[in-house]
Amino acid sequence: MNLKLIDEINIAVNRKLLIWLNVWSIVLFCLIIIGGIFMSSQGSLSITFLGLFIFLIILVVTFCLHEWIHGIFFKVFVPGAKVQYGFKSGMLYAANPGTRYTKKQFTMIAITPFVVITFLICLSLIFPINRVGIYLLFAIHTSGCVGDFYYCYLLLRNKNRPILIEDTAEGIKIYEELKANDTMER
Repeated sequence: MNLKLIDEINIAVNRKLLIWLNVWSIVLFCLIIIGGIFMSSQGSLSITFLGLFIFLIILVVTFCLHEWIHGIFFKVFVPGAKVQYGFKSGMLYAANPGTRYTKKQFTMIAITPFVVITFLICLSLIFPINRVGIYLLFAIHTSGCVGDFYYCYLLLRNKNRPILIEDTAEGIKIYEELKANDTMER
């Protein structure tokens, strides 16, 4: 199979892109919080040190679970994949350098952590716990998914092209599959 690298998105080193994604993350967070305020019937908010500590622990576990889900789906599509986990440019990440995925596979890899964790957060509402804290967890996690949403946008933008995607520790590489007659012309 002949491939041509057509785009390389390095979120970890592209300062301008990192800033824009952070701006979009803040905008998304604010929109979710504003929506929650308008929909909320809860009048007061009380914060205790223990409650804040537990919330921060749950938040860290949520972000780790998010990356673990990415890793699981890397392995679902390529069972022998060697997944790397790390922390770079203020972000946790799961990566699988050297392995390429179809658009459909990579879209599932990118979006599944958001879907699963949103489902778990909704499921947690059946328990008598702090709904404001749960909503805040949802807002923080969703705004933290902005990089994954951006990847899905890039894949949609290339929906009519035969592409493969490689995840790296810095971002993604997008390759176009070349037909045999394309390679002879180049």
